Parts: sequence; structure tokens; C-alpha cells
Amino acid sequence: MIISTWEWIRLLGLLAYFYFTISIIFGLLRKSSFVKSHKNLIYHIHQNAGWLGLITVIAHMFVLLIDHYEPYSIVEILIPFTAKYQSIPSAFGTIAFYLFLMVIMTSDLWIRTMNRSLWKKLHFLVLPAWVISLAHGVLIGTDTENVLIMMFYVVSGGITMLVLAARTISQFVKKVNVSTTHNS
Repeated sequence: MIISTWEWIRLLGLLAYFYFTISIIFGLLRKSSFVKSHKNLIYHIHQNAGWLGLITVIAHMFVLLIDHYEPYSIVEILIPFTAKYQSIPSAFGTIAFYLFLMVIMTSDLWIRTMNRSLWKKLHFLVLPAWVISLAHGVLIGTDTENVLIMMFYVVSGGITMLVLAARTISQFVKKVNVSTTHNS
């Protein structure tokens, strides 16, 4: 069975979003105070899913170049708001790509040469990158009308938001406990 470039574009886009979502969820879990064990495994899932997401999104972009139905030029892929087809949703994909790329490069390649505070600020750009990539998929994805795809977006978004909320609450509780301990 031969799969068309249009099907590859959709598959790779959804897969990249899935990998980035897994990476973010496990990244949030790794530093959450309520997760006590398997921190090394969680870190490796976080890191590997991020790289798989980056590789998959690059493949997604490459297939956009060779698609015959709605081909993109290299300029349209790499420069936001230049695409002829759905300029704004296309730009969201490009912007999300650059943010994910920056986070991965600073985390895995340049972290030893960076100021820790700067690295941490850059690392949290992954959250807006993820939201922008979700908007890209929902707005430009031809499968958004499919109930299963919408459920995928809603469930993945919901789980990510729940883990983010749990991480934020656990960090707040940790700070309150440290503050209370120092004041006693």
C-alpha cells in the first residue's frame, strides 16, 4: 500500500505533536515533587521524545517540500507568514519549530556553556511552542474534523494541563514548606 505525501504530512505532523507532548509531560513529571522514583527513566523518556519530535517535525517539513498538491517552498517553510497556503496557521508551525529547536539545542548541546538561569528561561519556551504547535495542528490540519483526532488533541491537551497544574502546585507547596521550616 502506497501512502501519499498528503497522508505522510498529516501522519508526521500528528506524530511530532505526540512526541513533543510526551516530552513535555515527562519533563514536567521529572521535576515534580510528587514523583519520587524512576527519575532517570523519566528523564530519558523526556529527552528521547523531544529528539524524536524534532526529527519527525523535520521530516514533516521535508515532505511539505515534495508534496505535489500543495507544495511549500523552503522560504515558506522557514520564514513565518510567507506561505501562500493558510499563512497564519502555517506560520504557527514554523514558529513552534524554531522554539522547539532552540529548547532542544540549548538543553542537549549548549547547556554546559550556558548560565543556568538563562537556560531555565529558554527551556520553558517549550510550553508556548507546544501551544502554538497545537494551534497549528487544529487550524491547518485536515483531520481536525475527525472526532478521533479532536479527541486526541483534547485528551493530550488536558493531560498536559493537568500535569502542568500538578507540577505548579507541587512547586508552590514545596516553597511554602521550605519557608515554614526556615521560619520555625
